[in-house]
Amino acid sequence: MTHLRTVSDLLWRTRWALVVLASAWLLMASGLASTAALARGSLPLALGLGVYAATLARAVWRELSPRTAARTPRAELELGLLIITGVYLLVALTGGLHSAIHPLVYALVSFLLIIHRTRWVALAWLASIAALELIVGANDGTLVVYHLGFIGFFAAGNLLILGGLVARLRGEHEHRVTGELARMRQEARDFRLIAGSSGRSREVDELQLAQGAVHGIHEQVAFNLGLLRDALGLHGAALLWLSEDALVLKQAVGPADELCETLSGPGVLAGICRDPHPLTLKNMTERRLPPYYRDDRGGPVVTDLCAVPLLRKGQLLGIVCADRTGDRPFTADEQARVAAAAQLVQRIVEQERVFSAIERGKYEQEQFYRASELLSGALGLDEVYSKSFRAIRAIADYDLAVITGFDPDALTHRVLAVDAPGQADREYGGDWRGLSEQLTDLVFEDGAGLVAMAVKNRHHMPAGDERVEPETVVFTLHTRMRHAHSLLVLPLVRGDQVLGTICLASARERRFPRPIREMLRVISHQVSVSLQNARMYRAMEERATTDGLTGLTNHRAFRERLAQIHALAERTGQKFALILTDIDHFKKVNDTHGHPVGDAVLKRVAAVFAGRARKVDVVARYGGEEFVLVLPDTDGEGALLFANKLREEVAAQTMTAADGTTFQVTVSMGVAEFPHDCRDPSELIERADQALYRCKHGGRNCVTRWSRSLAAAS
Repeated sequence: MTHLRTVSDLLWRTRWALVVLASAWLLMASGLASTAALARGSLPLALGLGVYAATLARAVWRELSPRTAARTPRAELELGLLIITGVYLLVALTGGLHSAIHPLVYALVSFLLIIHRTRWVALAWLASIAALELIVGANDGTLVVYHLGFIGFFAAGNLLILGGLVARLRGEHEHRVTGELARMRQEARDFRLIAGSSGRSREVDELQLAQGAVHGIHEQVAFNLGLLRDALGLHGAALLWLSEDALVLKQAVGPADELCETLSGPGVLAGICRDPHPLTLKNMTERRLPPYYRDDRGGPVVTDLCAVPLLRKGQLLGIVCADRTGDRPFTADEQARVAAAAQLVQRIVEQERVFSAIERGKYEQEQFYRASELLSGALGLDEVYSKSFRAIRAIADYDLAVITGFDPDALTHRVLAVDAPGQADREYGGDWRGLSEQLTDLVFEDGAGLVAMAVKNRHHMPAGDERVEPETVVFTLHTRMRHAHSLLVLPLVRGDQVLGTICLASARERRFPRPIREMLRVISHQVSVSLQNARMYRAMEERATTDGLTGLTNHRAFRERLAQIHALAERTGQKFALILTDIDHFKKVNDTHGHPVGDAVLKRVAAVFAGRARKVDVVARYGGEEFVLVLPDTDGEGALLFANKLREEVAAQTMTAADGTTFQVTVSMGVAEFPHDCRDPSELIERADQALYRCKHGGRNCVTRWSRSLAAAS
């Protein structure tokens, strides 16, 4: 039994189902699967149907088995093909396409298109149904076309109607799941189980954090004062806080109609304000009420008071008061309980302060992380500038931000990038967009402006307060920020080198206080590293794509640019021309005047080519004394004229040898055009080279365009 199960598994792993499918299709194609054969009791048909039924049952059992792993597309395809083939075997055995059970095919199409998971599997099923229609109805083409039309109708209806319904239900389910996750996250933030990280400004987040802390303090203080009142049988209890040298009522429990919201003065608590020690009063008269009661109240007279100061480093923070009526003085034990309640209130405030500090630190660390993540992935200079502004905006709001670069050799500063978010602030004034346009690409000499001072001193400017006078020079005399009420200039320092500055300005006051400035200072170091890395990356990129001697594009980069231009021309149908050129008798120049002079000749010729070329043209050193030019959107005739101008200009150059003698050089050029001459880029180079070869053997100092007659003569 075990041996038979092993053989069965082996056959299944070797795609036994596909063999059975092929055999069933062969039975239908040969006519053996028909009503007549079934009536005769054909042995091959009976054997084939038995094997097929067993294979289908095995496939269904594997599909429904709980031990079966997730269905693969291949298994899905095989099961669908087995079901489709089974339906068509029934159709063939009951009369072919005229069978009364043929409409079962239409239902099968709808069913399969509902359960499919992979689009290519569904297409394969439809293709197999169409093929079986042709096999079973080989003798009735009209009926086949009729049935295929209905099959297409059912398939399209399923995709349009049921497919749309499924997509809508999936969308609704995804929306509900997303909403539930958002609700859970919001509740977690509400209970402070996770940190809230929204896209709001730092000021808004700080305000919400402070509001949450104040609300928590009030609730806990009110609860503790209520417990104290119930435990000691108090008439009332209150927390008074020292704010700007005056006592204010923060929380009180007692008769609401007797309490006042605003204190007129310290009253009987004046002594504890001068000398912060616990105070106990008894046998008080009506004129000596605690300051948190109204003078015109109509309730019982307060006769006893216990007040405990809240201190931090010897300084008075607030006072917890407990009072009674009916001449019931506070015992020593009760005074100790009031003092313990006061200490608990102070701990509540300190805990919220610590929590706020932790949240603020988490916020700042999150901003640092985001800034570092932004800047670490920047390679190009433009990317560094844009990501630097995004990182700074996450920490400080500004109206204008400027990144400058410093050239220590020329002692000049250059504005590298400017960011002026939003339009002019109507409330605070200032046309920041106009100033940003004035600053763009500005180059100014080292002077007495704040940017220059920040670079010289390697210290932020202004050195003290961020408030500056309207006439303060930041960049130059002509670019003053008269509307800036907050200003900060940070040097970009990398090791011993100052790369430039970051200048931030705002029309609002106190936008860059010390905590913000310290965070921005750290960001400025990261910007410095990113700038230096981007410059090194650009230098490496230039070395990788530029010829070291002539400054032209090197051979490898030329091949890449040629492929790009060729791909664009293929898509748009544009022309382009290629010019291959060679300096005549260059070996003689090297042999006569030496290689340094030969290098100077190469540089001069390269400068002529680069000076005449357009921005879209590619001018490259092909190798040795050979150069190549690619002229987009230019035909052969235009390239021929351009090449002759280059040739004449090179011939007019006067070269100077090491001994002071002068000489001239000439060039030969071959021209080929895409697509007129050929469509393959490599073949285009070969044809330009053939034209150049004809120049070399035709007297040099000339330009030849490739033609078929030229190729035949070669």
